[in-house]
Amino acid sequence: MLLSSILAVTLVLLIAPTLFAIGSSGWFATRIKTEYQYTDYNAYRYPSPIRPIYPEHDWEQPEPYFAEFPEHRTLIRITQAFGPQTSIQARFQYSDLSDTKDQRLYFLKYAREVNSTTVVSAAWQMTEQPAYMDGHALMLAWRYDRGGWILLDAGIGVYRNAYDSGGVSPTVAPTFAVRWSVNSVTALTGRWEGYRTVYRKEASTSHALTGTLSRYFSTQTAVHLMARYYTTDKNIQSLSPAIEVAQYIRWNLTFRAVYRYYDNGLEEGVSYDPIQSHALRGFLEWQVGSDLKLHFKLRRYWSGDDVKMNTYLVGFEYTV
Repeated sequence: MLLSSILAVTLVLLIAPTLFAIGSSGWFATRIKTEYQYTDYNAYRYPSPIRPIYPEHDWEQPEPYFAEFPEHRTLIRITQAFGPQTSIQARFQYSDLSDTKDQRLYFLKYAREVNSTTVVSAAWQMTEQPAYMDGHALMLAWRYDRGGWILLDAGIGVYRNAYDSGGVSPTVAPTFAVRWSVNSVTALTGRWEGYRTVYRKEASTSHALTGTLSRYFSTQTAVHLMARYYTTDKNIQSLSPAIEVAQYIRWNLTFRAVYRYYDNGLEEGVSYDPIQSHALRGFLEWQVGSDLKLHFKLRRYWSGDDVKMNTYLVGFEYTV
C-alpha cells in the first residue's frame, strides 16, 4: 500500500510541471535521486570456535550474518520545493539480502526555513523487515546557520521497533552538533548522540562523540580528520578514526577518498569478541549539466576475522 502511494506521488511530481508550474520553474524545483548498490563478500570464514551469541543461552551461534550476502539495495528520493522556504522529501529504500531477509524503508520529511538563519524539520520513518520486525520513528530537528561561520544542529528521534518474536523496543535518541569556522580555510565540528533503549523492561544507554577537523588547501583540496568514540553501559566501547580527502578535479567533477579504522576492543575484560576492521572508499561525483548529477562509489572492507567485502554503487540526481 505504501509503495503504491509513493509511486503515485512520483507520477504526480513528474507531471506536475504542466499541471501546477512545479518543476524547473524557479523556486518550485523537483529533484529526483536514485541509487543502486551491490555488496558482496569475496572472502569470509566461520568463527572458530563457534560460541553462543549470548552466554546465558546454550545454543550455538548459527551461520554468520554475512553468509546472507550478496545484498542488492535500491533507493529513490524525491525532494519537492514549494517556494524558497518550504520543501517536502519522500524516500523509499529496498534492501534484498536473501529470500527470507529483505528490508523496506519509507521516509517522509518536511522542512521549513523560519528565517535567514533558522530551519526546522519533522520526519517520519517506517521500516519493514518480514519475519523479524517492524519499526516506526518520528524525528524533529532544528538548524541555525550564521553565514557558515557558526552552525548548530539539534534534534531528537523517537523509535519504536516491534519484533515478531515478541516484545517492543522503544528508543529515544537526542543529538547535538556544532561547527565553527575558525577562519576561511579551517573548521572544527563536534557532535554528540545519545541513545536510551528499553527492551523487555531492561533499559540501556549509550553515547557517541564525533570530532572533525576540516582544512581547505589552495590546490582545490579539502582534508577532513575525524574520530568517533562510542560507549554503552553494557561495557562496550569502540573507536573509529577516519580521514577523508576531497579533490576538485574540475569545476563539475569531484573525487573523495575515505579511509576508516574501527576498533571495539578498547577495554580489557569485555564480554564480547573484539573487532578490528578497515574500510577504504572512493566516491566520484560528476555534475553533467545544470539538471543532472552522476555519482559512483567503490568501497573495500576487510577485518581481523578474515572477512573481505566489496561494495559498488551507481546513482544519479535529476532536477525536473
